[in-house]
Parts: sequence; C-alpha cells; structure tokens
Amino acid sequence: MISGYFLISQYPNEFKIYSDIALYFITMARSENTNLTSLKSALTDFSSDGTQTKIQILKSLHNFKFSKPSEILEYHDALLFLLSYAENQSVFDLAKGEMNRLCDAVIHLNETKKERLSRSGIAFTETQGTFSFVMMKWLVYQFPEDVSIHSFDETGAHPKDILKHGLNEMEFEFIGDEEFSKLKWLEKVSGFKNKKSILKWLLNCVDEIELEPFLKEQLFESLKLYITINTLNPQFSRSHESFYIKKNYFHSNALLKKFNELELINKKLPTETKLTTTQKNGVLESARIALALLNRETDPITYGTPEGIKVFDLEHGLTIALFSINSQLRLPLESYVGFMMYKNGHPMSYGGAWLFGKRSLIGINIFEAFRGGESAFVFAQLLRTYKQAFGAEQFEVEPYQFGKNNPEGLKSGAFWFYHRFGFRPIDEKLFQLAEEEHQKIINTKGYRSSIDILKQFTKSNLGVNFGKDKISLKPLQISHFITYSIAKNFNGDRKIVFKWSQDILKKELGLVYSKLNKDEQFGFTKLSVFVALCLNLKKLTATDKATLIKLIKEKGSSEFNYTLTYNKFPFDKYYVKELVEFKVK
Repeated sequence: MISGYFLISQYPNEFKIYSDIALYFITMARSENTNLTSLKSALTDFSSDGTQTKIQILKSLHNFKFSKPSEILEYHDALLFLLSYAENQSVFDLAKGEMNRLCDAVIHLNETKKERLSRSGIAFTETQGTFSFVMMKWLVYQFPEDVSIHSFDETGAHPKDILKHGLNEMEFEFIGDEEFSKLKWLEKVSGFKNKKSILKWLLNCVDEIELEPFLKEQLFESLKLYITINTLNPQFSRSHESFYIKKNYFHSNALLKKFNELELINKKLPTETKLTTTQKNGVLESARIALALLNRETDPITYGTPEGIKVFDLEHGLTIALFSINSQLRLPLESYVGFMMYKNGHPMSYGGAWLFGKRSLIGINIFEAFRGGESAFVFAQLLRTYKQAFGAEQFEVEPYQFGKNNPEGLKSGAFWFYHRFGFRPIDEKLFQLAEEEHQKIINTKGYRSSIDILKQFTKSNLGVNFGKDKISLKPLQISHFITYSIAKNFNGDRKIVFKWSQDILKKELGLVYSKLNKDEQFGFTKLSVFVALCLNLKKLTATDKATLIKLIKEKGSSEFNYTLTYNKFPFDKYYVKELVEFKVK
C-alpha cells in the first residue's frame, strides 16, 4: 500500500495542484449553500438592500450546477416564491431565467437523483399517486403517453373481482384463477404487456360497467391502484405559471401584513372575469394538475365542468377560480363550491366552502412554498369572495384547520390566525377560555398559548357572523328528520317516498318530473323529498311558490344561482312544526 506521505514527498507540485482544485470546489459548494441560505432569508425582505441581495445572489447562482436533489428543491421553491412575490421586473426576470435553467438541468440528472425528486412537482420529474376514476381517466386523456400503472396496494381488491362479469363465460378458468398477480392477470386478459396500454384497457372496462357514477367510483377505489405520471410537458408542474395573466403585480411596497380585515371583506367584489369555454377548460386543467401534484383532489375540481366555473381578478396579483360539481353529483341541500387561488398565475391555495343559505363551513390550504407570503390577506379575500358572490355571512372552520390531528397547525398557533378575523369557539366554555387567553396575550409581553391550551380549542368549531341573521336549522337536523320520517311513515321504503314526493310537488307546485330537462330532473330528485316532507306547501304565497320552483330547477342547472335563490326563500316561515321540534338523538 502506498502511503500519503510517499505521494506528497515524491510529487509535491502535483499534490498542491490537486489540493487547490479540491479546495476550490469545496469552497464553491460552501459558497452556494451560503447563497441559498441567504436567498431564503431575503425572500421577504423588500427593502432596497434586500432587493439588491436577491439580485446579487441570483446572478451568483447562475453558473452553479445544482446536483443535490435537496438543494434543487430548496432553490426551486425559493424561485417560485420570487416569481409570485417579485418587487420589480429585474427580480422577476432573473428568477424566471433561473427557474427555466434549473428545470432544464433536471432533465439531465441521473435516474437515482430524479427518483429522489419524484412527487416534488418540479418540471420533468415523476409523480406517483392514487386518484378517483374520473381523475384517472382525465389524466390518461390529457397525457396518453405519460401515464402508466405503478402498483396495486396489497389490501385492494383483485381486478378479476371487479371485471369478471365483463368477461366471456367461457373464460371461467381466468375468472376464478388464483395463481397470477394482479398485474400479471391483467396482462393475460388484456393482451397487453405495456403498463400504459393495460391502464387504458382497465379504465375502459370499468367505464363500461353500468353503474351510477358514485357507485362506479367506490368500485374503482376498491382496487387501490397507483399510477405513475412522467411527462416532459412543463405545464404538469409547480414550476411554471398555469393561469394566464395580463400583467404581473410587483410588490414594490413589500408584503401586506397589516390591514383592516372587515373593511376588505366588505369591499365591493369586482365583476366576474369573462372567459371563453376554452379558457375555462384551461382553468379546470390547471387546478386539477395543481392538486394531482400533491396527490390530492376536491370534488368541485375533479367533478367540475367549464360551465360551473367563475373567476374573479382580485388585488395584489390574486385571482380566484370557483368550481361547482356537475349536476348529478351535487350535494342535495348544501352547495359545495371549491376554489383555487392563483398568485401572478401560480396556483397557491385551494379549498372550498359548504354553503347552506347564509351559513358556510369553509376550509383553506396554502401551498408550502407560499406560506411566508400574505396568508392573512389571501384568507380575507376568500371570505370576501364567498360572502359577496353567494351571500354567506356566517362562517365556520373545523378543528383540523387549527390543530386537530394537525401538529403543524398547533405549532403555528393557527387558532389565533382565525381569531384575528373574528372567529370564536362555538362551545361556550371554550369561548370564555379564548377570551381569557387573548387578554393574557394583550397584557403579558411575550406570552404564547401553550400547546395544551391550543389542543383544547380543537374540541369545537370556530365561527364568525358578519351579519345579523342566525340559521335556525342545520343540515344535520334536517337529514336526521327525513330519515326518521321515512322509517316511521313509509316503512323505510325510499322508492315509495320519492313517488309520493313527486305527487306532492305536482299537486302543490305544478312540477311534473317527466316534463323537466335532464339537469332540472337532477335538482328535482335531490330536493323533492326535502320539500315534500319539511315544508308546508299549502301556505305558500304566489311569490314564494315561484321562488321555490326556481330553486328546485336551479339545483340541477346552476349551483351558483341556486345558492343565491336559496337566500331569497323564507324557509323559517314554511318549515313544518315536526321538523322544528325534532331533536337529534
């Protein structure tokens, strides 16, 4: 074995050269790590010095070849923040150029490093996940050469149990075969070996099964199928803006952290942005992709249609897109309207609201790369939109949003984020505890609520009322009453009660199911039992009768119009006494 001392003594000049080269690369690596750390620290610094720091760092990083997946992801999200919250054109252009350079570099990484970036959402990286049947069909349609089977969860149903009734009876050997794995069985019955082709074949077979959409979804979900999406389409990523904007908003006056929340919530909402059907399809595509990259879905986006989309351009480069579910799959009484918020064209937040008259349960999720931005401003814009677009005045958030089974929510003190907007615990004892804690924060410098206190708050929803009215009945009570009534008066026969409700609505409202169009029939099906069992139709005035008829039709034709019409009908005036007095056990 040759010793290091021998090499140094025999080749001193060469050793010094190699040492200098090694030292150079070590110094460069440390320098880039330092630059990356400094860039992250400067992201929310909008002073003139902060702006110069960002520009200098971006220029210094231009020639650095990132190869560590962790650094690529870190730099990517810093650039994403800069593209959305740039203070001027110079910072934006530098960040844009660096984002393009970084994504191009990803293409040339070796497979091991690319694999470590899978599910990151960076352009040209792979994503795996499991999705609903409708969403998986859409992904295969949009990216036909880029989506294939990844695996089946062991706990899922075998494909033969789902597809056996679609095979020829003479294939009884394969119908009952226990020898082959799930994938091998699909290879044998489909005739394909390529996982992309097998996936398309499987989806087509499921599509041909004659079932109601929600039952077909449940059947498909039982497979627990995971897919891989590996595309060179840059739009399938978090890296590039996916929503067309006319002009970037630059934060020349820094981030907006302090503002009058109530004033903004009540500020008149801009008129709806008019979009063509093609543009609305683009909005739907961008929202689905943004969630697919997180391996998540929301019903209004998955089951949305271009006709069920509204878009509003708000201040500070924010755009909100609202989504309603297609008529067949809508909730029967409430309206589940989802949203995707965009910041200078980049998806940055999603969630939804469950609207019931002037009451709304609401939920928001802000993408991780944007959490150092204007979260409070974004939430205020969300409340403003739902309040003015749909007439919602009373909002509630569920405990997960501020800490239940959500350690990050507890650690960040999310409860106090909602408290800022007037949200208080619905539970009276917890309401009092919140008031006491708030006084401690005001009166005691440096005081912070303990995790144990914050956990206590998660035992109750939080609510705020921006109006004067109160909702007398909640969907829970109505639902329990209907179940009770069907069991008591119709021996649990749902077909009989639907036929009975048809007769009642025909007699009292003049609504004939067979004479309605397809969408209106969906509305009739969803609301007829509620209307017949829960409302005293004989007391209807001519005006209220017309409003109720319109409401039933709009439930199937336009969820947006339904929410507005719902607020015009005086339900409290017509609820039957038995429902009002009914107690949920």
